Amino acid sequence: METPQGSSSEPPAPEPPATPPPATPPPATPPSAAPPPAVPSQPAVAPTSWAVPEDLVAGPAPGFLFGGAGERLIAYIVDILITGVIVTLIAIVGGLFVGAGAAAGSNVLAGAGAVVLVLALVIVPLAYFPWFWARDGATPGMRIFDLKVVRDSDGGPISGGSAILRLIGYWIDWIVFGIPIGLVWIFIDKRKRCWHDLIASTVVVKTAT
Repeated sequence: METPQGSSSEPPAPEPPATPPPATPPPATPPSAAPPPAVPSQPAVAPTSWAVPEDLVAGPAPGFLFGGAGERLIAYIVDILITGVIVTLIAIVGGLFVGAGAAAGSNVLAGAGAVVLVLALVIVPLAYFPWFWARDGATPGMRIFDLKVVRDSDGGPISGGSAILRLIGYWIDWIVFGIPIGLVWIFIDKRKRCWHDLIASTVVVKTAT
């Protein structure tokens, strides 16, 4: 059987398969950030107690030292001199009033002079130390050495009652056997307290330099 003219007896060649598109490369993974450097853990610091521990240290708390015996003695002498000057000046004024009242026959002037003398001889010596202790913990003499009276329990300011009790302790320091055993106690007590400190529950400290 004859094939038609122009026809090929061979079947058409198959078309080559379509080339698949190139695979899209996966997005580049950004390099992971470097981990932060390890911070060494700080050891827990135990809170420091105001009270001096059994193994004696320099002071009751960081930044404070116990007031020394020499500094406290000099500060006390300075305060005594200051009160002496104040008492003398007031007494002079009172004496002038009393003299003027006697000369003029005026009981008013004489009475005023007597009041001034009482103020000078009694009230000033009694009020000087407690007033400064309760006010900011330091008398003028103590400020020379940065000394301060505080509560021995927590280092807080003392009250007016404690200041008066501390003054009474001053007198007790001297009256036992006629010698200041209470003052010498500063060399025995590990917190450098005299008897008046023990009586009033106070301690004298100074800022460490």
